[in-house]
Amino acid sequence: MAGNVSSEAKQEVLQELRDNGRASFVHIASAVGLTRHQVASVVQSALARDEIRLKVSVRPDVLGIERFAYLQIAVSGPAQPVREALTEMPETAFVADVTGHFSLDAEIRVGPDPSLRNTIDRVLQLPGVTVVRSSIYEAIITNRFSPLQTSTTPLALDSVDRSIISFLQNDVRATYREIGNATRLSPSGARLRVERLIASGIIKPVGIPVRTGNPTAPTLGIGIQAGVPVKELSPQLTAFDPEFLAIATGAYDFIATISAPSAGELADIVEKLRCLPGVSNVDSWANLRIVKEQYGESDVL
Repeated sequence: MAGNVSSEAKQEVLQELRDNGRASFVHIASAVGLTRHQVASVVQSALARDEIRLKVSVRPDVLGIERFAYLQIAVSGPAQPVREALTEMPETAFVADVTGHFSLDAEIRVGPDPSLRNTIDRVLQLPGVTVVRSSIYEAIITNRFSPLQTSTTPLALDSVDRSIISFLQNDVRATYREIGNATRLSPSGARLRVERLIASGIIKPVGIPVRTGNPTAPTLGIGIQAGVPVKELSPQLTAFDPEFLAIATGAYDFIATISAPSAGELADIVEKLRCLPGVSNVDSWANLRIVKEQYGESDVL
């Protein structure tokens, strides 16, 4: 049945699932104008082909993560040993081969000081690494695949909440009855708990495109240097609907990730960014091969 659905409709289905990994097939069918059976077939086919990964992403502070940085890494000699070492590091959430002067890039997420400096030093000491250019995130504005930390009073989690999160980490689309059976709650009680965790921003069920190897949807890393205060430029950048956008200190004032169905559309976005008032410089690099992309996933709760 998935073969009878247009490629555009398939992308719309996966877009709905990307934004809410627990969205019901009935809801998605209504949103994109397909039948429930067609939606189920598209999703099952995408999962079987390893095109999308359904996960629950946990808000970083719940996992004890306080600081974030984006690293651009120059390598002398083969990049493979460095790539593998970065991928194995628990502090990395993203690792990719990129175009340009730097061979690799990585996002690291760590606990309180001095964890960040120590982690950057460990990367510097990897055999073959010659330069590490870092941009420290001051504030994350947009992250499509992870909840954002807010300034509001955090929800107090009890043991049942943590059990639900752990269960969803193994099966984000588990039914409320299955969640209730695992946590000694009624289905309605499980539903209330899950909805509260999502509404409070503790968790975010997402469908992350599998972009390891040869990604079908190209992505670009963007480094922006501002000629005006960042608070003036931030709303204009958010309007481009980036996958990720952070205010940074270091090499760039903003770090962003953008995606589009084609390389031509990405080029158009970069051109529009360069023309924005207040933007003094835009650097871009293609993510040629993404080898790690994990957000808000941890056994520690």
